[in-house]
Amino acid sequence: MIKMSDIGNKILKFHSRLWGDANHRYKSWEHCYTYFNNSNAEVDTACLQMAFYLASWGMYRGSSFLLWKDYLIHKEVVEHLLSRRHMQRMDFTNIKSQEVEEIFDLIAWIKNWYQDNIKFINGEEKRANVTDTLATKMILGSLGSIPAYDRYFIDGIRRKGLSYSGLKPINFASVVKFYKENQEEFLYANQTILKSSGVNYPPMKLVDMYFWEMGYELNQNSSNNR
Repeated sequence: MIKMSDIGNKILKFHSRLWGDANHRYKSWEHCYTYFNNSNAEVDTACLQMAFYLASWGMYRGSSFLLWKDYLIHKEVVEHLLSRRHMQRMDFTNIKSQEVEEIFDLIAWIKNWYQDNIKFINGEEKRANVTDTLATKMILGSLGSIPAYDRYFIDGIRRKGLSYSGLKPINFASVVKFYKENQEEFLYANQTILKSSGVNYPPMKLVDMYFWEMGYELNQNSSNNR
């Protein structure tokens, strides 16, 4: 047994919010990821899982184009994600350059699909603004092969000294390297989560939780010191 580290403490602090609350919003990721891992997943239900997961994680706020669409707006994207379920099995201790390329090709495909196919938002002719945050959250919720690059996650990796100049393979490589260097600690945290939740969290979800928690704490400390 290894000593609980900063990595383990932050991951379990994040996950502890689910303890004692069977309907916590963080459970939406578990529901979505588990459903996409089901070989018998149906597209309509997968769309519902994806939509609710994204809503739980702030992607349906007032400024989002998704607020004005029903859950079936995701149908073609969800079908595409379901066809990429082999990406759930990526080995991040030995990831290949072509696998990283596949992840970034998928990010580009998701962004392009919404931008190319959404012509009207709330009755007005308008192009959808598809952020890196949205695209990576969708992949994290379905395939688990990249963290969600939202504000807290980015603040966390910067705080840890990892390079970040935008969502690029070279910056993602530093996150993967961090995971590889600390794999034992991430796996130990996952075993603890698995015992309590019955869900096997993929490596990049654990990485996401660690850096998100770090960024969240930085934000809270900054707010308290004002």
